[in-house]
Amino acid sequence: MRRFLHLYVGELRRLIKYKIVFFSLLVSLIWVAIVVLSDKTTAVALVPTLIGMDAGMMSIILLGASFYFEKQEGTIHSLLVSPVPVAQVLLAKVLSAISAGLVSMLMVAGLAWIVHGAAVSFGWMALVVIVMVASHTAIGYVFILISKDFMSMLVRIMGVLLLFYVPAILVPLGIITEEWLWVALLSPTYAGSFLLESLYKTVSSGLLAFAALYLTAIAGVIYPLAVYPRFLRIAVEG
Repeated sequence: MRRFLHLYVGELRRLIKYKIVFFSLLVSLIWVAIVVLSDKTTAVALVPTLIGMDAGMMSIILLGASFYFEKQEGTIHSLLVSPVPVAQVLLAKVLSAISAGLVSMLMVAGLAWIVHGAAVSFGWMALVVIVMVASHTAIGYVFILISKDFMSMLVRIMGVLLLFYVPAILVPLGIITEEWLWVALLSPTYAGSFLLESLYKTVSSGLLAFAALYLTAIAGVIYPLAVYPRFLRIAVEG
């Protein structure tokens, strides 16, 4: 446990060193400003979307940036000579991304609560953010590990994320109706936003369970079957 905590703290220090924490907080402050300057109805409607963007899109981009900085410095390869399983190295990286998502959540939802009185269960919201970050970083890692450089990774990820955000446009427009909402939930980003929205309004319990199980399954399948083997191979290659 002590070695793992050392790994986790080391990941947080690298995020600070690479200015990733700075940019993450900067984005969160922008979301906070939007929430504070909005009226209560608008703020409540925006909170799930803004938190979802950080837990989805931003977590992948920041993870990718951190990975390529470490790859340039040879940090990942050097970890293999340490007496720590590679699985723990990967877990520490995911937990650092989750930590960033939780900080953003507390800032955005906390200010919505303080300024507008938009009360919410922070415990349940934190659980949703954890599942959302875990599923999105699993998908992100697939593209990170198959990309030769940061720009090619960014292009791939942005293309996929744009596709993931399509339901967020089609559902409000009524193009995807209620009976077909489960199709929209096949987008991990929309599924996460749906879970966050459920904390502020009543939604179908069946769809809620589907979204939660779907996101959990994504992380549970992709990490052990796709991410870990490729991460280990790249770590060995350096």
